[in-house]
Amino acid sequence: MSNARVSAHLKKFSPDQKKILTDLRNHIASKLPKSEQIIKYGIPTFLIEDVPVIGFDGYKSHNSVFPYSGSFNSRLKKELEQYVQTKGSIHFEGGKSIPKLLINQILTERIQQINDAYPKKTGEYLEFYTNGVLKAKGKYKAGNIHGDWKWFRKTGVIMRSGSFKNGVQVGIWITYDAKGKVYKKAIKTES
Repeated sequence: MSNARVSAHLKKFSPDQKKILTDLRNHIASKLPKSEQIIKYGIPTFLIEDVPVIGFDGYKSHNSVFPYSGSFNSRLKKELEQYVQTKGSIHFEGGKSIPKLLINQILTERIQQINDAYPKKTGEYLEFYTNGVLKAKGKYKAGNIHGDWKWFRKTGVIMRSGSFKNGVQVGIWITYDAKGKVYKKAIKTES
């Protein structure tokens, strides 16, 4: 349903601008294959695990990309120096395609920035591959891995799961094959 809202949003543009924005949307979708597309703050946005990665939209004289971080542009200062920028956006000349190589760099750097933001103060931990697929999910407690954890392959298929107690493996640990079927189980006990 969210993809339909993004498609409906893009219909309001002239054919030329709609083509540029649709090409950008398709390119981002190809680089973030497991992402969700929604309208957030009135603009088309790509999410991974409910975390906004990048948004985009068109305006009268330009098109913009929104990396959802006020500090992002300084991470690619040299690459972005030729573009008009605000604290939260990068502007591209209207009527021209947005460079795909630059979008690739923005996506790679944005995912790194997201990874750098974990663990959260709550202990929540997420880590993503460069294609936006979840790599690991769990929690920290007092600086130690704690509670249930899961690791995933670059395809998004689960690879391993298990629990920690204050940084020590405990309970049942499961390894999965490439299709996500249980391959092996092991029981870990505290020493």
